[in-house]
Amino acid sequence: MKILVKPLCAESLGVRSTSTYVETPDIKVLIDAGAALGPRNGLLPHTLEYKALGEAKKKIAYYAAKSDVVVISHYHYDHFSPFFSTLDTKWTWCDKKVAEEVYSNKIVYIKDFKSSINYSQKGRGWIFSKLLKNVAKMVYKADGRSFYYGGTTIQFSEPLYHGEEGSKLGYVLATIFRSRDLTFIHASDVQGPISNKTLDFILKEKPDVLIIGGPPTYLSNVNEENIEQAKRNLSRLIEETKLMILDHHLLRDLRTLDFVRELNRKAKKFGNRVQTFAEYQDKPNLLLEAKREELYQNERPSEEFMRWTKLPLEAQRATLPPV
Repeated sequence: MKILVKPLCAESLGVRSTSTYVETPDIKVLIDAGAALGPRNGLLPHTLEYKALGEAKKKIAYYAAKSDVVVISHYHYDHFSPFFSTLDTKWTWCDKKVAEEVYSNKIVYIKDFKSSINYSQKGRGWIFSKLLKNVAKMVYKADGRSFYYGGTTIQFSEPLYHGEEGSKLGYVLATIFRSRDLTFIHASDVQGPISNKTLDFILKEKPDVLIIGGPPTYLSNVNEENIEQAKRNLSRLIEETKLMILDHHLLRDLRTLDFVRELNRKAKKFGNRVQTFAEYQDKPNLLLEAKREELYQNERPSEEFMRWTKLPLEAQRATLPPV
């Protein structure tokens, strides 16, 4: 039995996300139905980033409509569609209407917001779950549990560190799909993984296909030893994984494309391969956030665009951002 894995949105496609659609003969699932932008180095997202976000939201809405199940690995705004509006959520282009379109009449598997979670995500998760229960068909806390649909098993990890062990960013859930023919793992924000415990978990599950987020090399205060640990662990994973789709935090840094190419060269020695979300879809790597300063220099947004960024959410979504 085959498992269709369709990566939808990520940094290599211009937005912050790891949204992925998975389909088997038994079940259709959307993982991490969210996408976002964010300010960087004192610059707002460029016009092209807003256009990419608009495309990402359309894609998420389309595949949400097809899906029976929606999964939330954790409560960072680039990984779910919130019902509520705050200063932080303006970068997601989400509100009650958008969230209802994603989650209505779905079975929703969520990260437990009462345990193994940091303070900010605990609050978001609690508010979100209260509103989610009004529209979803069923809501299940998924941590460490397995669910069965015909010949398909959907298994959730115990909470994994969001980066290094003891990370203040909290924990995430990995989602494992199993059929007789294939094992697929979606492990969004493990950042490499940096944690050796997370590495051991993934190796034990023996994925044929792995979607994973790389380390945040773009951050100025990042621990270099953590970055090196993540790179060593990625090098270990490519020995065992037929296809690694590597993206997210790593590709907020232009320099890391060389690392992805190097990993792919190493993977080929084992008959395996490494690709970004964009490369998997035979598209060029956009890395718009990583290129933001260059974009501003080459195509500085107009005053009209700057005024547009201050419009209410509904007014922004109603029109394309002006150049």
